[in-house]
Amino acid sequence: MYTYQDSLGNTVSISFDIQQEADDVLVIAQFHDAWLFTTHKSRGIEFPGGKGEPGETNAETARRETMEETGAKLDKLHVIAQYEVKTVERIFSKRVYLAKVASFVNQVDYMETLGPKLIAGDLAGIVQQESFSFFYAR
Repeated sequence: MYTYQDSLGNTVSISFDIQQEADDVLVIAQFHDAWLFTTHKSRGIEFPGGKGEPGETNAETARRETMEETGAKLDKLHVIAQYEVKTVERIFSKRVYLAKVASFVNQVDYMETLGPKLIAGDLAGIVQQESFSFFYAR
């Protein structure tokens, strides 16, 4: 396990030995040579993801949230990590998946987002841009 303080002063612990379901999910997905993001209406550009519904597995949540926010259907999901964040208000965990996009479905409504945003390039450099959600370290 690796533990550090994020840019907001929260304690974050990352683990690669995943033993229980997480509270939330985050999906890092690729479509051809581009990374799949969405633009959240208040937070900016971010990876698709979110909270599970009652009785839903993390994998089911990852697929549903990605579809709702981007219209993307995913191929096989690969768990790459899970992290826990301790804030002043709460403690939550998030499972991180890696996936390839199989196809897109056009949607009238993308829930709390503006739909899919495909960006090609170096992922580490992409998420450091100012237009990205505050959830990503700068």
